[in-house]
Amino acid sequence: MSNVYPLLPRLTVNSQFIDDFLTAEAPCCALGLVEERKQTFGVLALRLEMVIPEEYTRTGFSFGHSLYGNADFIVVHFGFHFYHYATFNLLVNPNNPVVQTVLNKMLETGNYFIFAVDPKGSVTAFRSELGEDDLIELKNNLPRIQNAKTTDAQYRKTVAMFERNPNPSGQMLHWVCRDNTDYLDLSQHRLELNPVAQPDTPKYSPPEDLFESSLIPCDHCGEWAAQLIFADDSADENVLEVCAQTMVHQYSEINVPTWVIGEPLGTPGFDTKTRVLKVWPNREPIQLKTANEFDEELDELMARHCQPGDDTTQDPAPADQQIQWHPISMLPTFTFMVDGMLEESMIQLDNLRQAIAKPYVLDDAILNRVFDLYDKQLDDQRYFLEQFSRWQQDRLSAAQTKEVNRLIKQSATLKEVNEEILQIANSIKHETIDQILAMDEVELAIAVLSGKIKPPML
Repeated sequence: MSNVYPLLPRLTVNSQFIDDFLTAEAPCCALGLVEERKQTFGVLALRLEMVIPEEYTRTGFSFGHSLYGNADFIVVHFGFHFYHYATFNLLVNPNNPVVQTVLNKMLETGNYFIFAVDPKGSVTAFRSELGEDDLIELKNNLPRIQNAKTTDAQYRKTVAMFERNPNPSGQMLHWVCRDNTDYLDLSQHRLELNPVAQPDTPKYSPPEDLFESSLIPCDHCGEWAAQLIFADDSADENVLEVCAQTMVHQYSEINVPTWVIGEPLGTPGFDTKTRVLKVWPNREPIQLKTANEFDEELDELMARHCQPGDDTTQDPAPADQQIQWHPISMLPTFTFMVDGMLEESMIQLDNLRQAIAKPYVLDDAILNRVFDLYDKQLDDQRYFLEQFSRWQQDRLSAAQTKEVNRLIKQSATLKEVNEEILQIANSIKHETIDQILAMDEVELAIAVLSGKIKPPML
């Protein structure tokens, strides 16, 4: 992981690359080359949907990479974490000449640039040296990256899976300007980016101590839906108020419902009370809530985020404007998403059917992940079916019509499979190894004798 800090260099880029990048759909990211003092470096350009306050860009951000895939293919993940603010994720296909060239240039020079473009058109340029650990890790991964044969279908399927369960949690960036190697030519279409001195006017000065915060995206539309700010109020409950005043510049800029969360007032647990202060868009008094109570409130807010009449922001938009509906050109992506989910769900259903006779091989954590994943898939299906219905109203080719109809049938099968998965998980949730270990000897004996828990099979 590299720490990246802003600077004001004079840089030269390919003007066609910049023009196409600035017209691409945000939030997005592109890989390219940049020249400084007649030396060429790799660059990653980000276009965001939010204006990141200067106090956060000034402190820089961390940047790292990892690999996703298996023995047959890999996809490269890049993560951008603005300290105490937000995280952004990008997945790229290493079987791509632009990616290969930029990564090789990063290793060759040991340096790279990052451009961050906000909705107002302001550009912040960052430069970083690859740390020793990053160089070793990137060099170790380079043979796999250089020899990658990842297909476009494998890449799209990986992106779809990552979007369903992002790690690290954060906003996904679209990979753009990916197929034109002319963008890498700095001998023509040269565009100089000259530094602009900052005006010598008073500006907001961030405090020495910034509080940790977490932005939560909506599962359906991907927009930021809520923000949590964490403060250690164990010694003084006034810390919540100090935190609220300190972070007001950040949460008012982001403009989503925001809470300041204190430390648990006792042994940490889901039923332990914690001080909670809602600070945006409406200020509320400090309340004592358990994690379960707050999670229930947060879940209700997230469920309303893309629904008509949603009042979770200052200026709510109709659901049709919040949900991003896709053109028919995205049909192959939905094919891999639906077929991939059905394939994985069938495997999970088979595993759970086998576990019915021996539920003690599962623990609570596994079942909780099953509930989270397949409840979310059932929610996503309503969005998929609405998307397919919208496509059916368009003028489609015969092949497109056939595929949309097939996906509707696949979605119906996926719904049945996921509902059976949840039904089985719900029927055995009281018989996991965690539930058994929590019983005393008498409770366990009664449960076994009454048939509520099946004895282990020899």
